[in-house]
Amino acid sequence: MTTLFNYILSASFVISIFGCTAFSQNEMTSKNEGTLFSVAEASSIGEGKTIETGNVDFDKSDEKVNTTDIEEERKEFVSSILDLATSLEGVPYVYAGKSPKGFDCSGFVYYVFKNHDIALPASSRYYDTVGETIELENAQKGDIICFTGTDPSINRTGHVGIVVENKANQPIKFIHATSGKKYSVAYSTLSKDGTGHYAKRFRSIRRVSSKK
Repeated sequence: MTTLFNYILSASFVISIFGCTAFSQNEMTSKNEGTLFSVAEASSIGEGKTIETGNVDFDKSDEKVNTTDIEEERKEFVSSILDLATSLEGVPYVYAGKSPKGFDCSGFVYYVFKNHDIALPASSRYYDTVGETIELENAQKGDIICFTGTDPSINRTGHVGIVVENKANQPIKFIHATSGKKYSVAYSTLSKDGTGHYAKRFRSIRRVSSKK
């Protein structure tokens, strides 16, 4: 009788173990969206071990663009553009000139950006489609500023320069090769209220990005 009782007790214990194992597996299945772990795998959960489930949600943070790096790159690019452009102040105006021996307006812009590995048109008439169009109030240093030629009735760009400064409630300052009084690479300003020589000829602000 004692032997039979011990046998029944042992059998109950085995059934209990298997029953608990099945319950554990079912619980793991429901908690892990259909993924069935082995008993060994299940026992490792919570102990710092990694279980491959086949439904891994990868961290996409490395795919996000680092806007700080982009802003810093833009700042360095613009600073370099202006360093070269302003160093050429006083170079004489020469029609079709594209070198420090002499510039016309488009030759000046062409030369500055070419030295930063950016190819721009050598003729001002093609600047209406260069880069990205920017609203006048959002003009930034290093942007290209476009005007008509001396005859505003001709509806295309005929003169270009580079924005040097745009402060609130102040005219936009730009540098260009001018055939006017200064007849050289010089600074001029554009009034934002629509008055003045250049305001009447203004066409657009164009932004060109670094190729780096």
